[in-house]
Amino acid sequence: MRLRGCILLVFLFCMALANAQSTKTVPLKPIYKQGWKYFYDGKRMNSVYALQIPLQALENKEINERFRKFKQLQRLRIVAYVPSLIYLFTSVHFRGGGHRGYSARDASTETILLLTGIGIAGDITFNAMAHHQIGRAIDIYNVQIAEKSSLSMSVQPLPNQNSVGLTYHFRF
Repeated sequence: MRLRGCILLVFLFCMALANAQSTKTVPLKPIYKQGWKYFYDGKRMNSVYALQIPLQALENKEINERFRKFKQLQRLRIVAYVPSLIYLFTSVHFRGGGHRGYSARDASTETILLLTGIGIAGDITFNAMAHHQIGRAIDIYNVQIAEKSSLSMSVQPLPNQNSVGLTYHFRF
């Protein structure tokens, strides 16, 4: 009996010391943007992907969809260069003797430059479209975290910048 009582006492003592996991709620802060630079809680984010956690914390379907489109457009930036790479690699073949070289139908410099230029233009376009999507997601996020029926405007100096960030919120 004593052994059982001691084991039960130790078990109860351990249970009293054990803390159950609890969720800690952290208040969401506004996201400021300046061009393609993004600031959260006054700190500049090195990447837009660093904003994924606060953006998805609201569990808003439109914000999540826009962030998904942002990631998809960022992946498509690489696809813009595929035509020039395919043209370049298909114009190269093996010569006799096993040495790699160009045939008589070498890739013309103009064609490669044109396809590379189109790739760069596509890359810039996809990047601009991606940042537009994330900008819209941030706008929705900032409106949703604002208090109900509020009108506010704030001017804050941006860290390591010679400029200020101006934000305004209006909600019914």
